[in-house]
Amino acid sequence: MEAVIAMKCLIADLVTELHPRFENTKTLAAPFLYDGDRPVDIQLKVSDAYLKDLMRRAAEGTTEPLMENFAFSSAFNRAAIPFGTMLIHSSALIYNGGAYLFSADSGVGKSTHTKLWLRAFGDRVHIMNDDKPVVRLYDDRAVAFGTPFDGGSGIALNESYPLKAVVFVERAEENAVRVPQNKEIIQKLYFQTAHFVGAAAAEKMLDNFDRLLRLTRFYVLSCNMDVSAAYTAFEAIVGDS
Repeated sequence: MEAVIAMKCLIADLVTELHPRFENTKTLAAPFLYDGDRPVDIQLKVSDAYLKDLMRRAAEGTTEPLMENFAFSSAFNRAAIPFGTMLIHSSALIYNGGAYLFSADSGVGKSTHTKLWLRAFGDRVHIMNDDKPVVRLYDDRAVAFGTPFDGGSGIALNESYPLKAVVFVERAEENAVRVPQNKEIIQKLYFQTAHFVGAAAAEKMLDNFDRLLRLTRFYVLSCNMDVSAAYTAFEAIVGDS
């Protein structure tokens, strides 16, 4: 393995100390480096034994550098919950100074959908993070932040924008958008965040969900893989701003 180094980063405005071994994580974390004098909020280490255990259970073709990045992501997202911060497994699309998080189970096509927006709207939009952005909750607003955790895409920008909407993506023959009820939102959020946590963190996580319901809008997008899906989503979601 490569040498372990300490990197102090600012992730979602939380001073986070990482101890990565592999160049992949070091490279992704570099834009987030922090040289200020604030105390460390979160300290993350991944042991050799833990990484080896993860690799034994990983899908075929998974590399140790990618697994290390995944392990740091999981640890950060659990540690961030008490700070009113949560992972939303999603592709974070930025338009007109606001973040739209397109969330779905792996393989459904959230990244494919946001790439349709790039085709449809060109440089009017960009992707901040294609798999693991986080949302931090404040008294009167929710803010989406990029992270150095990327899910393998390499898209992991150090940016932040007001959160405009969370969109749950489903496959369908025809394109349509609807507004879900709160119960459905909570169920979908639970499976798209760091939900393997202890009792105390789970209580805080549910409180975070409740706060997020008050601070942003939610949609369910049923869509195919044609570029027309981007126009349907834009009209219903951005046009509703």
